[in-house]
Amino acid sequence: MTDIDIDAILRRGASLADEVEVYVSRYEDLSLEQRQMAVSSVFEHAGQNIYIRVVKDGRIGVSATSDPTRIDDCMKAAVSSANLSEQITGWEGLPQKADIPAGKEPFDETLEISADAAAEYLSRMNAGAEKYPEARVVTAGVTLMKGSSVLANSNGVWLERKFSDISVGIDAICEGSTGYDSDSAPFASRINPEKVGEQTAFFASASRNGEMIESKKYDVVFSENVVDSLVFELFTDAVNGRNVLTGKSIYANSLGETVANPKVSLTDSPMEERGDSWRRFDTEGTPTKTQDIVKDGVLTSFLYDAKTAAQAGSKTTGNALRAGNGTTIISPHCLTISAPTENVLERPCLYVKEVIGAHTANPLTGEFSVEVANAFIAEGGKLLRPVKKAMLAGNVFDILKGDITISESAKAFSGALVPQMRIPNLQVI
Repeated sequence: MTDIDIDAILRRGASLADEVEVYVSRYEDLSLEQRQMAVSSVFEHAGQNIYIRVVKDGRIGVSATSDPTRIDDCMKAAVSSANLSEQITGWEGLPQKADIPAGKEPFDETLEISADAAAEYLSRMNAGAEKYPEARVVTAGVTLMKGSSVLANSNGVWLERKFSDISVGIDAICEGSTGYDSDSAPFASRINPEKVGEQTAFFASASRNGEMIESKKYDVVFSENVVDSLVFELFTDAVNGRNVLTGKSIYANSLGETVANPKVSLTDSPMEERGDSWRRFDTEGTPTKTQDIVKDGVLTSFLYDAKTAAQAGSKTTGNALRAGNGTTIISPHCLTISAPTENVLERPCLYVKEVIGAHTANPLTGEFSVEVANAFIAEGGKLLRPVKKAMLAGNVFDILKGDITISESAKAFSGALVPQMRIPNLQVI
């Protein structure tokens, strides 16, 4: 790949704007897809993306290119974008050079990006699925990726980061019942393809011949997948500084107020050992830190990048991440939850592995109505009987106020470390 003269870009930007920032991301990845137990496709990529942000008279402009020969055009487009943008009231500038906390990077030096390495992961998933031979694997996939980034700005920030990722996923069917599982991690040592395959085949076979259940309120246990896609997703939207500023958050006027059970805390823990983030700085160059968002039920913080912090009259919390077009999005680096723990499947409950329609939940009110998938009547730590069809209805923000309990174990997702969650008296239809 062509070397990028970042210093030259900064000098060029300084002649056209008040501040300039350059973010260069390089990567190589390989994806292997399997259909009906045979490899159906292989995709391999290597490339780099160059993102330029400029600030001129308190106006921010962004542009991006993957072609190093068009950097000058990219710079001009960023300046034009700034000229057309709204002036940011209270803008205090791009982050200054600062001490970055020590820590590891989410990078596996031993990871090999090759078709043979990916095929081995596929083989191991298939081997796990064979423990339930009545289930048939339909599709499976593996993606291996390594990358690095450089962030520099005209205030002296120059930060480099390496990252890697192994992602595996598989789905199976058994007499019309389906199962799906996936996992991802920066390190090969954290991935267990056999378990992913085994869980997929188990849920496909065990979900057969489900029973209808009575419509009433049940104690419901959400799997890690459901907690992440429903509870954590809506909570993250509600504490996003951009949503707070635009009135799209139920918490907009609740800072310092009780928004959850006093036994519940939610924290952004960027360097959580069990998480996948391991971010010592965000993609604007602000040092990260462990930050309480909800402490003992009280809302203590919103999440900001430099722009939204200026608009809110606050300080950036170091929660900027880079979107595909070069703009910043706001997100926790590793959202964690603290609440009373128990074996959440010990007492009678409805266990829900997946839900259909989590994306339809109302991010402003927290209300949801979703269909369950791979659901079971559970007790004594065991899944006893599959449930044929059911809908769940409730409110995520009310759930956080209730007497929830969580599992000791947790699964790492992108941006979160997620336990199972037991929710009392949830409406099941």
